[in-house]
Amino acid sequence: MIKFDRNVQRQITVLGLDDASPNSTLPNVHGGQYGATPSEWRESVFLLICAMLDAELIRPHPDIDSYQGKSSEEIRKLLAQGDPENGFDADLIWDVMHFNGTEKLVELLRKFDLNEWTAITAELSLPLGKALAKMNVVQL
Repeated sequence: MIKFDRNVQRQITVLGLDDASPNSTLPNVHGGQYGATPSEWRESVFLLICAMLDAELIRPHPDIDSYQGKSSEEIRKLLAQGDPENGFDADLIWDVMHFNGTEKLVELLRKFDLNEWTAITAELSLPLGKALAKMNVVQL
């Protein structure tokens, strides 16, 4: 489970407002995909995406039928190994696959006044962190 901090809060807020690819997720954690430890960054992205899928806070973008209804483990496997069936290698899938926030995420962000673009620079919201920790998305 990923630790709740401002980077995680910012990413969750963004997912509630717009779609995002794994490559655009957590760009400031471990230096992002081009940082000194890209494997640690990828693991953090895996953890956040899978936990948010399990909590039904995000889903694969609705315009990409191939990924609808897939479990977090299936998504994790695709991100780790690629999607040869659709012609995407393991690196390309990180740009192709996109996720959207569900109504559940939008409502959660609205509850804590974090459902606007100005919220991406907001101070850390411990009430949001506690709510996410109860859903097993983050640890405090």
